[in-house]
Amino acid sequence: MIRRSLYSLLLILFLSTSLYGQSDSVEKIKELVPQSDVEMKIYFLAADEFKGRDTGSPHIDIAGRYIATWFMTNGIKPLPGHDNYYQPIPFNQMRVPEDGTVTLGDLSYSYGSEFIILNTPRGEFEGPITVLEHGIGEELDDADVEGKIVVVRPGAEGQVNPQQWFMSASQKNQALQEMGALAVVELYDNQQLPWQVLVNFLNQDRLEIADEEEELESEEDIPHIWINSSTEDLHSIIAEMSGADGSISVTGAPAERVYSNNVIGYIEGTNPDLRDEYLMLGAHYDHVGIDESREGNYIYNGARDNAVGTAGIMLAARYLAQNPPERSVIFAAWTAEEMGLLGSGYFADNPMVPLDQIVYKLNIDGAGYNDTTKVMVIGLERTEAADDLKSAAEAFGLEAIPDPVPEQNLFNRSDNASFARKGIPAPTYSLGMTDFDEEINRYYHTVEDEPHTLDYPYITRYLRSFLLAAEKIANAPVAPFWSDGDPFKQLGLELYGREVEVER
Repeated sequence: MIRRSLYSLLLILFLSTSLYGQSDSVEKIKELVPQSDVEMKIYFLAADEFKGRDTGSPHIDIAGRYIATWFMTNGIKPLPGHDNYYQPIPFNQMRVPEDGTVTLGDLSYSYGSEFIILNTPRGEFEGPITVLEHGIGEELDDADVEGKIVVVRPGAEGQVNPQQWFMSASQKNQALQEMGALAVVELYDNQQLPWQVLVNFLNQDRLEIADEEEELESEEDIPHIWINSSTEDLHSIIAEMSGADGSISVTGAPAERVYSNNVIGYIEGTNPDLRDEYLMLGAHYDHVGIDESREGNYIYNGARDNAVGTAGIMLAARYLAQNPPERSVIFAAWTAEEMGLLGSGYFADNPMVPLDQIVYKLNIDGAGYNDTTKVMVIGLERTEAADDLKSAAEAFGLEAIPDPVPEQNLFNRSDNASFARKGIPAPTYSLGMTDFDEEINRYYHTVEDEPHTLDYPYITRYLRSFLLAAEKIANAPVAPFWSDGDPFKQLGLELYGREVEVER
């Protein structure tokens, strides 16, 4: 009886101490994260003067300088071994052609609606047509392609996936270029990725990570064209005109080398046994720029996506610098998320600290909200931090819910994915969304996503709960790991050198 009473007393004492600790954090967060600070940061980052924070523009550089200065003046240090807050990234900026035509014998095609170009060469290219099957591998051993426009099927034999075709394209282009070909024309026909969807994806300016040791482009580069062949078997038709004359004309700006920065700092943890482990808090600070073809409002301000998240990591940096947790914490503002998670992906491939020291990545990003009573955590149950994430939201009157639209594949569409693919547990803490409805689509990647359209009392509670969730994870005795059965768990075991589960 005495033992049971003592156990009950200790349990009550433990729970009351834990609740008091959380209550104390809640009050500190409320004090250090006033709504006025939240509004100021979002209004500033999503101001018209930043022109939509397009990667590679001077406007995103100014936003990056603002974030770095905030880090410096709030006690955030550059990562060990680095003397500033920047991770510079070289990009190739690929501009959409202004116009173009392809002529193959008696057939003619217009740029955009009927053909697209996968690479950057611009100019006039004229020569005879030669038709091969796929134009790759052993088929080229006896092929005569010098000075010719080579017309082929996409990819290699047996490949039916457009993703495989993309991966084969550069290899095919290089091989034919070395043999003296004038251009490569592939006849695209695939229902998995319909032509118009492909055009919408590729017919826009895009970035790719550059290899600074390679030239941006050379005079030897040859155009690589995809023609819409979904309405008829063009391969058979064009094969009959092999040897006929062909021409390609593509006008517009050539590729350009540009640079942009991830902005990264950290605070050191207080526990000597845990300070070599890092919790990473990350948000992308880029958006999609401007559309000068629009009349009136032409700036994609990106308040929800992602000035809100950027404000979140900045406010978390100040709070945790003043209330340092047991683990060290990295604060990362990513560039080029909107261009394919390029900034976070670059860090994951070129880490500034060993990846196996980053034990958890809490991402903050989102398309918007349609329920101000909720926080949507994409990947909520996929890691062992689910209870901490739920209780952090609850402490500020919100309910943490899992992703309600798994068919949208949201887990793999933000910067958390760059780290999950390395094995690091990485959910995304998003605004309250229950469906991709009219309210979400009104603001997602539209010019209407402006600071004055936000519900700031809700945004403030959301960001405060993010801070509390981060603090809980940074102070956890054992870092939360992937949940059982998660597809990334094996990668995590390999990354951290864990063959068996840690007793918890």
